[in-house]
Amino acid sequence: MIRLFFEVTKFRLSAAVTLSAVLTFILVRGENVMQMAGSVLAVLLLALGVSALNQYQERESDAKMARTKRRPIPSGRITPSNVLLLSIVLIVVAMLLIHSELGNSGLILFLFVPLWYNGLYTYLKPHSAFTVVPGGLLGVIPPAIGWLAAGRSLAEPEFLALGLLFFVWQVPHFWLLMAKHDEDYKRGGFPTASEVLGDEAFRRVLFVWWTFTILCGIFAMLIFRVHNPMVIALLVGLDLTAVFFGTKILSEPLTPSHAGALFHKINFFLLATVILLSIDGI
Repeated sequence: MIRLFFEVTKFRLSAAVTLSAVLTFILVRGENVMQMAGSVLAVLLLALGVSALNQYQERESDAKMARTKRRPIPSGRITPSNVLLLSIVLIVVAMLLIHSELGNSGLILFLFVPLWYNGLYTYLKPHSAFTVVPGGLLGVIPPAIGWLAAGRSLAEPEFLALGLLFFVWQVPHFWLLMAKHDEDYKRGGFPTASEVLGDEAFRRVLFVWWTFTILCGIFAMLIFRVHNPMVIALLVGLDLTAVFFGTKILSEPLTPSHAGALFHKINFFLLATVILLSIDGI
């Protein structure tokens, strides 16, 4: 039963999303640990809830894809109605918890998530290969919660720089995931950017977003006024390494294995950047 719950809520992915709220709280030296714990738990519950709701919504396309046909609903291990009920319970509990911790500010951010992800994004996904761009806004919510839990304002330049990094990163992150499972997404009825633009044009556009992500990382370093020489050296090295791997988007075919490798590298770039920014103030 526990394994089934983990699968239907995409627990590992939801936990990874939640980690960005924790890292942001640490980054800005939040002191109210209890408020942080409650807010982080709310983020996790919301991520679990919207993930379960997404599996309910995409159950028919999941059944057509090799990567997803063994998920709980397509495989018949749980009924769609039970997943829907679970998702509603998780989302409602998350809403109540975040309101108790952060008030209306947190609640408004949380209300945005199912409306945008399970509403607009999931509806547009079968119709456009570019839904990832507006969908990128969802990546800003967890760090925003961590920032608020630390008692800071979302209007601060540091958060705007951090939020921009998380938003832009979402685009190459998701496009590389789609490129890794290109044929599978097509079987599921989802248009891919490489199919719409053509392979060469897609690689050029992907390279632009990859480079933009690196520039956002550099911008965040400048806005946060990183002063530790070792941290600066590591960030510069990280940026140069990311630039090197980014050039391979243009010089090498974007095979599934290549896309998978780049997918992990852009994720590492984001994680390492946030961790190094956090270490700088210690």
